[in-house]
Amino acid sequence: MIKGDSVEYNKLAEWVKTLPIYTEAPAQILTCEIGVREGLGSQIIMDEITRRLPGVRYKHIGIDPYGNLPYQHYDNSPGKQVFDYTDKMKDQMIKDFGRYPEFKFHNITDTEFMNNHPGMGPFDFVHFDGPHMTKDVLTESIWFANRSRRGTRFVFDDYTKYEMDQVAYCLTYFDFKTIEAGENKICLEKKS
Repeated sequence: MIKGDSVEYNKLAEWVKTLPIYTEAPAQILTCEIGVREGLGSQIIMDEITRRLPGVRYKHIGIDPYGNLPYQHYDNSPGKQVFDYTDKMKDQMIKDFGRYPEFKFHNITDTEFMNNHPGMGPFDFVHFDGPHMTKDVLTESIWFANRSRRGTRFVFDDYTKYEMDQVAYCLTYFDFKTIEAGENKICLEKKS
């Protein structure tokens, strides 16, 4: 069984189940998770999309550098820390997702992904569960907002650990509105 290290996975599943898919949507659905770790978030997203839209062209992008890279986890964290994102964990995740042909893994940082894939999109659903510093979440949000369409949903994990009000405010310029907030996760949707 694929594991997770967060909470409110039920909310994540509900927000994917109720994702508005408009008739003008192209023939492919594209979703993403930044910060795959053990994989439960990506599994939930992929299972809900394939259950709801069997046979649709679908790709899910997973982004995670693994390798115990040192980084500052939160705005107020003391300096760079190393977390247990080991290559052994990566190998197990890759093995677990072998049965998901729609899963495309990018073993790089979020910044490397954004720099290397400027033309990718539009994205229908993005789960932000990688860096948890305001400046990093803002950078990711704006990059993905520029590659979104009406009905795209963004879910942010651990949103109380950074300045989510600033992120949400910036996303209003792309017509994203908060549709629901839990204790740990929050969902915004592009309205036009």
